[in-house]
Amino acid sequence: MKVATLCPSRSLEHFAAAALRDAGYDPAPHTHLSTLISALRTPGADAVLLEDHDTHIDGWLAALRLHAGRSVPIVVLGLGDSVGISRALQRGADDYAVISDGAGPLIHRLRARIQTRTDGVRATSLRAGPYALNASTQSLSTGAREVSLTAREFALAWTLFENLGRVVSMQTLSTEIWGRSSDIGKRTLEQHVYKLRLKLNPGGPRSRSRTMDGTPVPRIQTVYGVGYRLDV
Repeated sequence: MKVATLCPSRSLEHFAAAALRDAGYDPAPHTHLSTLISALRTPGADAVLLEDHDTHIDGWLAALRLHAGRSVPIVVLGLGDSVGISRALQRGADDYAVISDGAGPLIHRLRARIQTRTDGVRATSLRAGPYALNASTQSLSTGAREVSLTAREFALAWTLFENLGRVVSMQTLSTEIWGRSSDIGKRTLEQHVYKLRLKLNPGGPRSRSRTMDGTPVPRIQTVYGVGYRLDV
């Protein structure tokens, strides 16, 4: 099995590579996020191991959620302070391994996450009414109609589909889409919601609320001052 790694610190890279080889894994080190994303677009990697880098970890996790289709488990490796662990898990990491615990717990966590994906527990598609959201193609489909989504539209749609019927705050959506909740204007988020609404219902808000066979069409409802909710 192959594990793609992104560990800028030389010592951490050597630790991860040695632990993976000793456990029978094939480490595939990357020095830049762009090469890692390119590698994940083709089958091969069974998991991703990221260094808990103060400057880059938020952006890395956001980009991987956008481009890797959420089908590859992501484990973050770091010092293990409570803030770092909480941040990584909130940003989309599947697990966190602490360096000081040694190689054994790291390999155990990787194996568990890879097995979870192999057993099919990780979702690769979500449904809301007649619509299916497909992680592998980053597209939205209903019947014979399939609509491609941009990376950010897909992240927005996935978060709303995951929370069908529940309100998702603007802060949470901003974090899921851009990897951070600050510096993202309300207007920017509104524009992405508007574009996704059109793809869900090309006829606009005045068009029919059901498909030809009577199935309700999902709609993104604005909860003013709070966030958005996907309803059917």
